[in-house]
Amino acid sequence: MRYTLRLLTGQQFERANRLIFAMEFLRRTEPALGLGDEPITIGMWVGSATTPNKFDDALDEVIKSQQNGSVSRKLLLDQCPWCGAPFSPHGSFIAAHDRFHFLCQNAQCAFHSGPSLTPLPCNVVDDALYKVPPTLLIGTIDKFARITWEPRASNFFGGKDYRSPELIIQDELHLIAGPLGSIAGVYEAAIDTVLNARGVRPKYIASTATIRNAQEQVSALYARQAAVFPPPGLDESDSWFARAVPVSDETPGRLYVGYLAPGRNKAKAIAPLAAALLAAPDTLFAQDANRDALRDAWWTIVSYHSSLKGVGMAYGALDIDAPTYLNLLDQKRRYFDASLAPLPPRLEAGDRLQQLSSVVDTETNHKTFSRLARRCDDTPDDYLDVVIATNIIATGVDVGRLATMIVNGQPLTTAEYIQASSRVGRGDVPGLVCVNYYRDQVRSLSHYENFRAYHESFYRHVEPTSVTPFTYPARKRALHAALVIVMRHGAGLLGERAVEQFDPMDASQMAIINILAERCAKADPLRCEGIRANLELLQRDWHEYVAENQNDRLPVQYSAPDGDGIGVARLIHDFDAKIPGLWSTLQSMRNVEHTALVKLP
Repeated sequence: MRYTLRLLTGQQFERANRLIFAMEFLRRTEPALGLGDEPITIGMWVGSATTPNKFDDALDEVIKSQQNGSVSRKLLLDQCPWCGAPFSPHGSFIAAHDRFHFLCQNAQCAFHSGPSLTPLPCNVVDDALYKVPPTLLIGTIDKFARITWEPRASNFFGGKDYRSPELIIQDELHLIAGPLGSIAGVYEAAIDTVLNARGVRPKYIASTATIRNAQEQVSALYARQAAVFPPPGLDESDSWFARAVPVSDETPGRLYVGYLAPGRNKAKAIAPLAAALLAAPDTLFAQDANRDALRDAWWTIVSYHSSLKGVGMAYGALDIDAPTYLNLLDQKRRYFDASLAPLPPRLEAGDRLQQLSSVVDTETNHKTFSRLARRCDDTPDDYLDVVIATNIIATGVDVGRLATMIVNGQPLTTAEYIQASSRVGRGDVPGLVCVNYYRDQVRSLSHYENFRAYHESFYRHVEPTSVTPFTYPARKRALHAALVIVMRHGAGLLGERAVEQFDPMDASQMAIINILAERCAKADPLRCEGIRANLELLQRDWHEYVAENQNDRLPVQYSAPDGDGIGVARLIHDFDAKIPGLWSTLQSMRNVEHTALVKLP
């Protein structure tokens, strides 16, 4: 199961744990179901910034947890997914140089470790996942670039002791587009080729709420025919997963409000709007019998921005200007009614203004995300007044109590706008989306002028995605990595020195390369000849590179760290490696485009 954002992956891992634990519970307690003797498990496979990649790293995190008295966020779980009992730094982990496991110390839990120290059926350390692949592997799509480098990843494809994957789930398909989608499509071809060579044709399930030209995207990424599930029914207003209902019949989901301050620039427009929304809950519901519940429903505001520059600008405006406007509003309301109590302080106490963005470290983002669920009357010092977010919050975030959002400037795409604004109003409380249009942005002015017409039919305006995995630039950047994947994991050339066993004249090796060529051509028939010519050139370069270095009596490996000296020739190397090899190869798909500094005259 793949996701595109690390924050989203962590949230989905915690949710999926409940399903896997329930299945494992049934396997243990209901033998008549015939679920077998092999444990049903789950694993989290992401980068080192989120979880430990090695056993030694996990051991270090456990030691730090014991010293600090609290479980490290890099271990991802701080409580038992089944019973909710908090983990203890001193007794909830088995950590050593060759293993890592979670333990539950709650004697009432069905997954209690007991005297035998039975581990929980979940893990987050790469070394443990390579050693014993889980039933369900959850990861970010960029992590799949590591398959080129890591021979142990071959276990994920099945083999003598493990079954091959039969189901691949891709969440938020619309995000697998542009440069990321084009590179991911090449790796998808390699993964599909390895599984086909092992006699498995997996089923792909891709979910998305905002997509156009899905058939073209699915064909380019997976070389499959797309089928919508559930299929459209007989009633256009009821497609099983979405129903059109009059707003008078049920609680409305979201109300969109357009806001334009023609006398204020970007930096000055948000503070008065935010102050009014912050004052509204206490002002409107002061005398209501359900005052506390209504106040909390619209207490926390999400301020959404399409860029990091907007986040920084808004942070200053909300931190400095918004409290001033809020105090002014409070003075005016009490001027007309002296019996009113003063508004409670907002943004001035504690750290109730936070941001969710890529510039903030993962641990802080996770803490901020968990604080979004805190009611304003539960923990007075730990709830949030305003969270300023980028598109890190635009997909997969499901906090039922969030009901108020400010969208600052019209986002570049309708898909982003729909995804971002749908983060509020997901629970029982109707959502309020205030779109803060900028006077100096032509796109904002256009949408403000056509506000009603656009919002009554904005699903029609969702843009088609662009995925071109087998154009020449994409092949130049990633096709060699696909070739390495199929040879390492499909043809069994696993060891570092196995690179020297590559022989384009070997029948078995040629057979799997032909499968790769056919798979790529199926995804892009118009570039069939170019793909085959490119693969032939890569084979020749690989074979000649090995031969040249062997003539010089220099051993050839797939890769080697820079610190290992110059006595080894490398087939693949990092883009910034001090000792180059034959091909520059991605370690991650998170950044697939070059960056450059531009000096303006």
